[in-house]
Amino acid sequence: MSAAAYIPSAQPPPALVDHSYSLTPEVEQYDKPLEEIIRLNAPRNTIGVGAFVFKPSPSGEPLLLLIRRSASESAYPEMYEVPGGGAEAPPIDATLLDSVARELFEETGLVATRIVRFIDTADFQGRRGDLWRKFNFEIEVQDVENVVLQPSEHDEFKWVGREEFEKLIASGEMRTMPSQQHTIRAAFEVHGL
Repeated sequence: MSAAAYIPSAQPPPALVDHSYSLTPEVEQYDKPLEEIIRLNAPRNTIGVGAFVFKPSPSGEPLLLLIRRSASESAYPEMYEVPGGGAEAPPIDATLLDSVARELFEETGLVATRIVRFIDTADFQGRRGDLWRKFNFEIEVQDVENVVLQPSEHDEFKWVGREEFEKLIASGEMRTMPSQQHTIRAAFEVHGL
């Protein structure tokens, strides 16, 4: 995720992108320095973020952006997820919300304009035994139609509605980590689906 080297593509490197965004009052409590977030979430020693981006379908149904991890990824190859990854210590990320805006851009080329709402947290153990807490947020972006993936990390994206998501999971056409399925369903529920 963010630890991978930058691969040239149609998107500029993160340092050249204006990651200014607005916040709703609901998420202001998460606009804290990473050191404070880590301290408040002990014994979790790794903080992660997930960016849930929706766009309306022609029928008005919200569609969620999911990206597929490439086959060459060592962890969870060919599984779908929302954009996200590990928070990085300053000077890379000053706050938790800076982390989610950066990860969204690095993985999709989408630039956050507004962090709308907190969805949930997911706790899990990483491959190296570290304890993760992943904070998931709904994000509005400048241009939902301009998704640019880094092929070494992700090789496909889909915009899916709740019903399509459930059908793809049930049929085995789409695989996700269990904690990711739970949070995806929670995000759809926020939209009344």
